[in-house]
Amino acid sequence: MLKPALERISLSPKQQRLLNWALVLVPLLAGIQMVIGMVVVGIQLPLSPPPKITWSSPNLLVDRERLDAIKAAVQKNDPLLAPAFQDLVRTAEGMLAEAPNPIVGDLMVPGFYTPGKEIQQRITRQLRGDARKSHALALAYALTGRKEFADKSRVILFAWMNSLKRPVNGGHWWEVFWLGNRGDTPLVISYSFPSFLYAFDLLKGENALSAVEMEAFRAWLRPYVDYLHGEVMYKNNHHNWQVLFLLCAAHVLEDPALFDRAVNYYRNGISGQIRADGALPRELWRKEKCGTYTLMALEGMVQAVHIAGQHGYEGLSAVRSNSGGTLEKAVDFYLQYLKDPVAWAKNTNAPTLNAPKDPADWGYMLEVPYSWWHKSEYLPYMQKRPYGYAVERCYTLDFSTLLFAGR
Repeated sequence: MLKPALERISLSPKQQRLLNWALVLVPLLAGIQMVIGMVVVGIQLPLSPPPKITWSSPNLLVDRERLDAIKAAVQKNDPLLAPAFQDLVRTAEGMLAEAPNPIVGDLMVPGFYTPGKEIQQRITRQLRGDARKSHALALAYALTGRKEFADKSRVILFAWMNSLKRPVNGGHWWEVFWLGNRGDTPLVISYSFPSFLYAFDLLKGENALSAVEMEAFRAWLRPYVDYLHGEVMYKNNHHNWQVLFLLCAAHVLEDPALFDRAVNYYRNGISGQIRADGALPRELWRKEKCGTYTLMALEGMVQAVHIAGQHGYEGLSAVRSNSGGTLEKAVDFYLQYLKDPVAWAKNTNAPTLNAPKDPADWGYMLEVPYSWWHKSEYLPYMQKRPYGYAVERCYTLDFSTLLFAGR
């Protein structure tokens, strides 16, 4: 069907030859990508039968037990959680007068490393900004019971649900040759939507959503899940964020098969993503940005492992890569970057690296690993606690101190 239509277009002989080659190579490359993806997905099988999940809310970043523990700690004026709670409330109060700013129509995001960079950044700021506000307001409602916070969170959530229609590839068709034809649409969904889903989980848990609203939201979410259903072939930070998004979406959709698939995607990603010394080699290739990309990858990983654990998948933090690397080793390797970026540069192909003004600026991600392993060597890089909203370099792990400190 495609070729006869194209033949009606006036093309030079050279353009026709190029087009003919494209018509042969594009399906071939797509087939190769699909086969490789199937092989990669089959590398690791589940270590044990998947647990039987009892769906409850909230149960993503926080559960009912954690919410109660935070409230109790605030009542006792805990020196860390009380100011973290107060910061949350101030932040939420400041959002009450803000109007949502949803994208109307399709979500089509060009790649960051393309001439469409400014469009990519504008769309990302717009989407992430409202998603994070919805989460902050829902969390404030769950901890205070103040209805105005729930109402505002719902307004933002449903403004996007009623305006954003579907995901669309943000690249060009010929970019399939280097797997860039989707642009950054998949990635931006992966590292933005979890905040919407955290908000939904909290509002559902507090009975702030009707059954009709929940079903409407799930119907809106499904096309984005279908768009990201197939596993990312290249296992770097994009893969980590895909795992996190699918885990959160599976929880919202109450889909155990999708949840189990996402857990297996995590195992597949770890298999080749972490070296024996803890380095993430595919992030080290990012030259001067390799430290920030390592942080980005780890933020997705630690949230995914935590959420999987909330649903009965234990031991994922100890899964070993093919080289013997673990998530703990990866976090410890990242600490060396915070400690001495100049020395850490020897691991990559750049003489100098982007680094925070203060190592503790980027320590927000350590709240989750510290809640697991309680390693004192993390604490010097966490001196800016409590970490709250819109911390520098943070994607979806807002209020990490409030959510994880003291666990």
